[in-house]
Amino acid sequence: PYINPPRLSSAASDVYKRQEQDRNDPASSQLVLFDPEKPEKEGSLVIKDLESTSAPSLSHDAHHLYFQGKKKREDPWQIWMLDLKKNKVSQITDLPENCTDPVSLPDGSVVFSRESQVKGVQVNDLWKIQSDGCCLTRLTYNPARNLYPTVLWEGRILYVSTEVYPEMRESKLMVMRPDGTKSELYSAGGPQLLPAGGGSESSDGFIYFISGQEQLARVRHRRPLHTFEHLSQGVPGSFASVHPLDAGGCLVSYRPSSSETFGLYRFEPDTYQAPVLLIRRETNLTDPVFISAVDPRPRILPSAVDPGNSTGLLMSQDINHSMLTAHAGISGDSLAGRIRISTFEGELAVVEAKADGSFYIKVDAEIPLRFEALNNQGEVVRGPSDWIYLRPNERRACTGCHANPE
Repeated sequence: PYINPPRLSSAASDVYKRQEQDRNDPASSQLVLFDPEKPEKEGSLVIKDLESTSAPSLSHDAHHLYFQGKKKREDPWQIWMLDLKKNKVSQITDLPENCTDPVSLPDGSVVFSRESQVKGVQVNDLWKIQSDGCCLTRLTYNPARNLYPTVLWEGRILYVSTEVYPEMRESKLMVMRPDGTKSELYSAGGPQLLPAGGGSESSDGFIYFISGQEQLARVRHRRPLHTFEHLSQGVPGSFASVHPLDAGGCLVSYRPSSSETFGLYRFEPDTYQAPVLLIRRETNLTDPVFISAVDPRPRILPSAVDPGNSTGLLMSQDINHSMLTAHAGISGDSLAGRIRISTFEGELAVVEAKADGSFYIKVDAEIPLRFEALNNQGEVVRGPSDWIYLRPNERRACTGCHANPE
């Protein structure tokens, strides 16, 4: 777990408001196909039988286009698929809640975000489903808005997570395996530039994303916690989405000023110059996807999840090994000797650490938990942590409480 002070900064508030606006905007949207070599030509409507379509995502082989759609404006968003070879549209989900942000895994399944409630607060969980609608599986269990998943070439899923219960915390990029195991911090963005849109991976090893202040940023995949770059600093206007191109540069949705619409532009990140206009219309153009196969195919990772095992194992090497100082105001020991484990309903257990500060515990799977390190007087030395969970048969380990996430 990544321990983050329980506060809502103005930047986090901006991210949350933007996410709310993106989800609740009543205006209809449509997927439109443009020819980049003929930018003056009007785009063609991709899906003609749905009221609204948005959030396009292409399979790695460019055979299928996934998107969120509505038959009627009052309907919840559902996940759909367009077979680009057969020009056939099929509905994948049929659920009572909004289902958004689909992304295709290389094994043919689809990960998406689904609305839910925790203690009266709206959250978004990530789920996985086969393209024929079978095998619906929940992947995340933390009380957060988990949105904008994308698949990295190494096989893991990158997404934006904003914890909202019992208080709102700042948004960050998280990464996990496609079975929901091993979720961990990927990047917290930069100073006042928290992630607000999903990351997009380039062929030269960068992850590009949009911040809550509609700025463009990137990190290196090799060291995402320590390589943040603010790419649009000094560039006027706003960015709505980004799609790296194999030939270099990025296809971005951008507007030079608030009085203009978002258009499609080309941006060269190493020049720090204003984007070059490609296509602009009277309506906003966002979420560009270049229709081309990905080479190589993202890896298919094996899974250790066993539905027959309702527990998981969690180990920590030393609860006093931490980059965080002890809480101010404690009157007892500054070293912790035990941990308190809590659920949504309150304290679950207090576990004594071994003499070397380690613990090794078995817990029920798929139940959100958070931890506090306590001294011998029962005072909280560090924590509470973010909410974590284990999938059935998952084993997780950490070096401390909390050591450097890298």
